[in-house]
Amino acid sequence: MDNVREKRALGSNIQAARAERGISQRQLALMTGTSRSYLWKIEMGAADVGIDVLIRIAKALDVPVRELIDF
Repeated sequence: MDNVREKRALGSNIQAARAERGISQRQLALMTGTSRSYLWKIEMGAADVGIDVLIRIAKALDVPVRELIDF
């Protein structure tokens, strides 16, 4: 089971929240301790995301995790 639709929705939600706050991918990567390329893959729905990374992203964006996984 690949969950392509869900990964794309998650990535889109992260990208929208990031853009809404005026945060670049590079800034968010630094805030979350990830690489910009990994963050790009997450936003494109091309990477699997562990719960620890998802929590760090949600905290950096100041949103509840449920908002990012609302699909």
